[in-house]
Amino acid sequence: MFSVAIPVYNHRAYILEGLVSALRARLVTEILVVDDGSRDGSADLLERIAAPHGARVRNLTPPGGGNAGAHARLNQLVEAARQPWVAVLNSDDSFLPDRFAACAVRVRKTKVDFVAGHVLIMDEESRPLGRKRGPLDPEYPFPPGFDVAGLLARNDLLPLLANQNFIATTSNMMFTKALWERVGGFADYRYVHDWDFALRAAALGVPLYLPQYLTRYRVHASNTIRESTERVDLEVTEVFRRFRADFPELMARPEVLAALAGNRHVLHDRLEAA
Repeated sequence: MFSVAIPVYNHRAYILEGLVSALRARLVTEILVVDDGSRDGSADLLERIAAPHGARVRNLTPPGGGNAGAHARLNQLVEAARQPWVAVLNSDDSFLPDRFAACAVRVRKTKVDFVAGHVLIMDEESRPLGRKRGPLDPEYPFPPGFDVAGLLARNDLLPLLANQNFIATTSNMMFTKALWERVGGFADYRYVHDWDFALRAAALGVPLYLPQYLTRYRVHASNTIRESTERVDLEVTEVFRRFRADFPELMARPEVLAALAGNRHVLHDRLEAA
């Protein structure tokens, strides 16, 4: 039922933990991996780990390697996926047991095509640091009067995502390949391709937030999102500029406008000048 897409870049210390968490899932039919030009020996380790598992682990690293970026490698893997559902796993994260079974139960009962859930946070040594229950543990408060529980109950994630990226990571995403095609794949952003994809999935699909811990997200010194707050905010602003141009009727919803006005990562002067 599920393909797992694992793009790898300089995460040699963490690859095995993540790959094993996917291999243990009975509903994972195939695992697709690709190295994106790592310089720490990740590619060699990945080949050694994948080889004994035959067709269940497909190593799509091109001859000669090369660095294409996370968004490009994700699109490469999803394009190659043979199952109707795809789960992303960043090579420094891991899955929690029963995440796929929990998703499958809900998918069979409702016509959803995008699923995310709660996240456990771990450190470099896989020790627990905390937990994040999506919009129930927001980065900053939602606008006054926001009915978070009501929006979740209605699967209306767009107003919440217009305010902040509560999904947090691509490792927290499961979606149908058909939805990925409608969205147009992951866009060329270094920091927020996950947020952009989630926004468009909420606009074009039927999203579901599953109130269950699905993913273990690793915090370490080389997390990409730590590089530059200014560059992150510039990318977020561009994401919403493009989204507003593509979906003006959705952005005109009062609750979405209120959410965007309170988005602390959007450079509002630049957005309005666009």
